[in-house]
Formats: sequence, C-alpha cells, structure tokens
Amino acid sequence: MKKLILTTFISFLFISNLLGQEGHKINADIDLSFGLHYFNSEINNPLAGGASLGYEYDVNMFFGVEAGFRFGGFNQKIGYTSGPNIQPEGVLKAGLVDIPTPEAIYKGTYWAPYIAPKFYLPIGYDDKKDRARFIFIENRFSLTHISLDLDKVNNQSGSTGKNCFMYEIRAGYMFPINERWGMSCWLGYNTFDFSKVKPSEIRYKNSTPLQIGIGFNYIISQ
Repeated sequence: MKKLILTTFISFLFISNLLGQEGHKINADIDLSFGLHYFNSEINNPLAGGASLGYEYDVNMFFGVEAGFRFGGFNQKIGYTSGPNIQPEGVLKAGLVDIPTPEAIYKGTYWAPYIAPKFYLPIGYDDKKDRARFIFIENRFSLTHISLDLDKVNNQSGSTGKNCFMYEIRAGYMFPINERWGMSCWLGYNTFDFSKVKPSEIRYKNSTPLQIGIGFNYIISQ
C-alpha cells in the first residue's frame, strides 16, 4: 500500500513537471468593479477601478500562489437633490427650472498588499506556442487602505482613511500569446465597500461586488 501511494505521488510530480506551468512569472492586471443598487437618474451606482502587479510561483500545473500590490480609485455620482448631505451650490438655474447636476460626491483612492492562492485546470495545449490553456479560480486576500475625500460630504474638508480586510474571488480563462507572454480574463466577486471608512456620513449603498478584468503575465524563469 505504501509503495502504491509513493508511486502515485512520484508519478503525479513527474506529470506536473511535464505539463505544468512556467514556475515563475510576473502578473499585471486591470479591473473594474461596480454595484447595481440604484436604477434612477439621481443616484448612480458606485464604481471602483484598479490595477495590480504581482509575482506568482506555480507549484505545479494545478496550483500557484501570487503576492503583490494593488491600487486604484472609486467614485459615486449623486444628484444634488437626492439627499441632505449634498452641497447646495451644485444646483444650476436655467430660467425658472432648477436642474440637479451630478457630482462625484463620494470619491477616493485605495491601495493594498495581497496574497492570492490560485487553482488551475488545463483545458488544452497550443503546440505552436508550447504552452497550455487554463481555466482558473483565484482567491485574493488583502488588507486594503481606503482613503475617502470629504470635501463634498457634509461640507467637510480633507480626507479620512481606514484599513479594511477585503476578499476577492475570480473565475477566468488564461491563454498564451507567445512563448513568454500570456493573457487572462475573468469575472469576479469582491467585498470592497468604501462606506466602511465613515459609515456615519455615507447614507447610500457603496459596495462594488461585481468585477470584470483582464491581465497579462510574463514568464521570468521556468
């Protein structure tokens, strides 16, 4: 029984080395996250855009770990007639009609170091590029610093920040461009919510759970 287990394990490692991924690579990603909370002209849904740069080590063809740094920004536009915490000077007059103009009242930036275990499933092989095609699931964990601009919130000024734990899960497809470069695209879910910075001042829904993104990877060693 022990010999069978040992033989199976060695065979698995051998196959992984033959068909596995590249070992070491650099990843660069861009993404857009959004919420679908409102469907009217006065309150727009929140948006968050970001980019990340990371180093990934692939243990075998099924599993890899990435560590890196992520940064981006967010905003939510709201009509000036929509709530009590909006400055009145945003209303323009056209004849006798008051026209509420939208403004990026909630806006700011964020940054975070992250670690991301990844699970891969090979679905094909490109003979010309000598690389496999994969579908993958990525679980990304980060301690995110969110900075909120207060200049248009209750007539305050300056900014305030808070560190928040954030989780992302991505399901996507990765394919080779050439022998060194590859590309990926994904759909994801995340727990980003900038109302956590100052919940007493933000009276709207600000989470951006839905995500789309694309990324590029470059093999640095095999």
